[in-house]
Amino acid sequence: MDTFEAKNLLEESVRCVARTMEQIRLREIEKIEGYDEPMQDHLAECTWAEVPHDETSFEDCLKYLERLHEGFRIAAEHEDLAWEIAKKNKYDFNLTHIADMVMGMVGHGFPDYLVECAKEINAEAKKVLPSGKFVRSKKGCEKVLDKFVPKAADIIKKHHLQTWEDGHYSLPLGYLQSWMARNYWRE
Repeated sequence: MDTFEAKNLLEESVRCVARTMEQIRLREIEKIEGYDEPMQDHLAECTWAEVPHDETSFEDCLKYLERLHEGFRIAAEHEDLAWEIAKKNKYDFNLTHIADMVMGMVGHGFPDYLVECAKEINAEAKKVLPSGKFVRSKKGCEKVLDKFVPKAADIIKKHHLQTWEDGHYSLPLGYLQSWMARNYWRE
């Protein structure tokens, strides 16, 4: 092998790793799709929507891998910390998930005031959801959401965690609404 072949082999190897890692990133997103929107969005956005392919330059593949590595690092550290927070709270992973939804992202470090906000929202969700056996319906789900979302917004505002302007779309409330609808339809 000469230096030209070695250079080409190195470049193609990096392209191959980048393409392989892109498939792994997509599978990680698929695993949490429709369940953990903040982490799903984090993994979708961490590579800046760049997708490596056969013609991607060596330099661009390295940049892609650096961004993906940082994205996975943040996600892994966040999941480890979420485990610790849930463990301190009787393994209630709803709290960590709600905290992510309130912040509209992962990697926030779960400060105590955020965990307290999540506890209040979780308690409100339990109050609003029908208990025992009940007939699920679109109208019933709408009633639950109509009660829950404004109360969740009030709790978020009370804790000074509002990240949206009044009258505009709220990503945290969108996340919470989807989460609550899933809880309503769960049997």
